[in-house]
Amino acid sequence: MSVESITDDHEMLQSELQTRLGVRVAIADPAAIGCPDVVVAAIDSEDGSAITSFDSTRANVALAISDRQVAYWSTNRSLAYSSIRHARTIVDLHSLRFQYQSVQSQCDQLADEADALAAQVVNDFEELSLIRTLASAMELPSNGTDINELCARTLVPLCNGLGAVSIAAVFLGEDGETLRPVWWSGERLTSDESLAKVVAQHREEAALQPVVRNKHNEFNHEFHVDELNEYVVVQCRSEGRLHGWLVACNRVAECVETVAWAQLGFTTVQASLLETATNQLAAQLHNGRLLRQKEELFTDVVRALVNAVEARDPYTCGHSERVAQFARCLARSIGETTAGCERIYLTGLLHDVGKIAIPDGVLQKPGKLDDDERAIIETHTDAGWRILHELEALRDVLPGVLYHHEKYNGKGYPDGLVGENIPLDGRILAVCDAFDAMTSDRPYRDGMSTEKAVAILREGAGDYWDPNLIDAFCDHIADIDEIRISHRPRRQAKRPSPIDGKPAAYESGVATFS
Repeated sequence: MSVESITDDHEMLQSELQTRLGVRVAIADPAAIGCPDVVVAAIDSEDGSAITSFDSTRANVALAISDRQVAYWSTNRSLAYSSIRHARTIVDLHSLRFQYQSVQSQCDQLADEADALAAQVVNDFEELSLIRTLASAMELPSNGTDINELCARTLVPLCNGLGAVSIAAVFLGEDGETLRPVWWSGERLTSDESLAKVVAQHREEAALQPVVRNKHNEFNHEFHVDELNEYVVVQCRSEGRLHGWLVACNRVAECVETVAWAQLGFTTVQASLLETATNQLAAQLHNGRLLRQKEELFTDVVRALVNAVEARDPYTCGHSERVAQFARCLARSIGETTAGCERIYLTGLLHDVGKIAIPDGVLQKPGKLDDDERAIIETHTDAGWRILHELEALRDVLPGVLYHHEKYNGKGYPDGLVGENIPLDGRILAVCDAFDAMTSDRPYRDGMSTEKAVAILREGAGDYWDPNLIDAFCDHIADIDEIRISHRPRRQAKRPSPIDGKPAAYESGVATFS
């Protein structure tokens, strides 16, 4: 307790004693020179009180109220003892009241600390909840996602959580140098060029830590944009690759009015939250890149299989690619999903992979096949199924590979399925395969016109092919024919010859020489 508090307390007690006892009360220090004898006597007594005669009718009375303070007063001799008891009661009550006030003050302080702690817990919980929401939003689907779609799912809720007007995503292109068009979570606050200058200004600092700038600091001598009152710049990097930067721009006015610490604009609280979310986003961008690389590798392997088939029969070069594109166009026209269209495209590429198992004498025969040879050719659907069925990633293409030669009337192969019992992928590929076969040149005949091929398809609708698919195919024949006319078979790569007796070295599929 401070000296000022003790002094104030003694003055209050002195005033209360005077009021309650109805006499003038003084307070003295017994160590002081010239203090009354009754004061010294009170300090020396066991109970801290003393009475001395003043005259025949009055007495001096003293009562110790602390180790160094004694209250004393004059009263009638007959009232001296009752006066001391009354004064002692007043002192005890005053002491209890003072202790109560002290405890009450401590309780109020603890209550304030508890409120502050509760508010911090609420804020932390809201941040954790936001981070969990962002983590869920950042989960990549199996077929990947567009970078703008990922930003839309993550940065819009993050913007609300930060209390920012808008968040700008400034990402680098695939070359790692040029900037993509800036993506904004909300209002476009400034031009791409101005934001690029802000990022360039803070690029080195942002590589080390989040950069926080508020207008009230006047941005020192740095470049600034009039439209930006405050901003936070955070670098987006993962696995050694720089993806770009996120820039949270301007605090929402409502946040500044209702949240005390928001009066300072953006603080390390928002910067830390933005950095956490940016790290999550960077990890997902890296995962998306790996997924795209995996898909590209997968597609390259599929094309290698297709090339293996077409290398054995040069007259069918480009057939699988054209059928795949026809099938994707037809699937899209009947309302298949994007994933469904890509599945059917992949199936089209692989639909003849079983021809690898067909002998050259049958596969490359320039004339029409006899019955025995046709029976051998018809085994290619089963062979294709056997080649692919153990590959988990290609399970979805098996129905189309196996059943693309089934006929709607049940007279096809390998199982003689009828009507809609034939899987949809098989029915789509049957139409597209037949159209390409009819319009392509063969050693023993020229390809027929689109009109004649369409007429044959219409004539066979309901017998050979699904009539609904034939209608959809013919309705989009202009798109189909555009694919056929514009298609160019892939050029086969030529192996580089040795130079000076040394083989060529390869880097990323490109021949180099050392």
